[in-house]
Amino acid sequence: MVTNARAPGPCACDSPMIVHFLPAAALALGLCAAPAAAFTFADGTATRCIAAGAVVTEIDAQSTDPFKPQNRVALAERTGTGWRITWNVERFRPLPPEVRDFLFFHECAHARVPTDNELEANCMGLVHMREAGRAGPAFEARLRRYFPADSEYWNETFRCADAKRGAPRPALPPAPPPAG
Repeated sequence: MVTNARAPGPCACDSPMIVHFLPAAALALGLCAAPAAAFTFADGTATRCIAAGAVVTEIDAQSTDPFKPQNRVALAERTGTGWRITWNVERFRPLPPEVRDFLFFHECAHARVPTDNELEANCMGLVHMREAGRAGPAFEARLRRYFPADSEYWNETFRCADAKRGAPRPALPPAPPPAG
C-alpha cells in the first residue's frame, strides 16, 4: 500500500517524569523525534510505502553499505521485522523525475508483493503507480524515453502491467495526485 505521509499525533514527551528530569531546552532540541522522512515525489508531495500493514523503513545508504560498490540506485531487503529500502542518494538524485518516482513504486513493490524478482517488482510497481493515479500515457511516454526502445526487459515491464490492468486487485488508499 502506498499512502500519504502524515505527522504523528502529539508527542508523548509530556510525561511528568521526563519533564521533571530534563530541562525544557533539551525537549525543545528534539527529544520528541520528528517522523522519519517520507519519499518525496517530483511534484513535491510525500508518501510512505506500506507493506503488510507496516511502514517500510527508508534509509540513505552509508559509504560502508555493501550494495554501494555494485553501483545500485536502491535496494529493498527483508529485515527481521519487515522490509527496508536503502537509497543510494548519489545515484538517485541525478535521475530524471519520472524514473525517481517509478523507482519508489518499484522498491515498494518488492515489499508489498513481496518479491525478489526485479521484473515482477517493475511490473507491480507500475501497476501500483497507475492505481495511485501517478502513471498514465503521458507519464509513461516520458518514462519509456529513459530506457532503450528495444529493451525486452522494459517492454516486458509495460506488457505485464498492461495485462494486469483488468485483473481484480484490492483497492489501495488514495495517493497524492500527480502535479499538473
